[in-house]
Amino acid sequence: MNLIETGSHAATDRQVQLGLVWLSLVAALCWLVLLVGALTTGAGAESTTPSTGTPAPTPYGAGQLLLVTALWGGMSTAVMLPLAIRPTILVARAARWHCAPMPRLRTALFVLGHLLPCAGFTLLAALMQWTLHDAAMLDDSMAVRYPGALGLALVAAGIYQWLPAKHACLEHCRAPLPGLLADWSDDPHDALRRGVGHARTCMGSIWLLMLLPLWAGPLHPAPVAALLLLAPAEIRLAGGHWIASAGGLALLAWGTWLLFP
Repeated sequence: MNLIETGSHAATDRQVQLGLVWLSLVAALCWLVLLVGALTTGAGAESTTPSTGTPAPTPYGAGQLLLVTALWGGMSTAVMLPLAIRPTILVARAARWHCAPMPRLRTALFVLGHLLPCAGFTLLAALMQWTLHDAAMLDDSMAVRYPGALGLALVAAGIYQWLPAKHACLEHCRAPLPGLLADWSDDPHDALRRGVGHARTCMGSIWLLMLLPLWAGPLHPAPVAALLLLAPAEIRLAGGHWIASAGGLALLAWGTWLLFP
């Protein structure tokens, strides 16, 4: 294992890292473009019912629903791909160390497996936003109309930051090598399974953070900053578990302030 961690694979590692960084930047750029498009085209346009005077949502068209799905897909990909850089490099090194056939294909399949849970999360989040929109619970910025909903979401996310399940997933993401090498197989399709498993565990660590923009709206900078800064910090930095716990306290305080102003 130490040879895999410290082996001299600088050229290949650099190629893998640059490739994933570029993919992450493209995903982030697509996220921003789609976000601007969703807001400027009025994806959540509303009309007023003459009988009650309350806002009645205009149902999503196929194009708007596709835009919302792409918006969540760009966000989840931009968040998850940077977390896959180190595991992907380790899988590439392990494939060469084991003299496994088609090491580049294994690496590509691992990255693809890392994206499959993102696709599942994307569909779930888009379905939730569709449901909230049809229930007339979203405003013009695609945020939930009721501050208490965001408060409850923040409290839930803050409490989860302290739970053992959160820290077990976080530890797996911080030290992925044992899990990536367990029951090693030279079958290239095994890399796809490992990518799915690793991404699922990492998403289990930050899934409530990833849902915060659903309640606050994508224009609210604080939940987006909490997601884009807190998630990689607790996985990459030395005191990751302490950072996660401190972030949980901040989220809990913020949610409590919204619930009891």
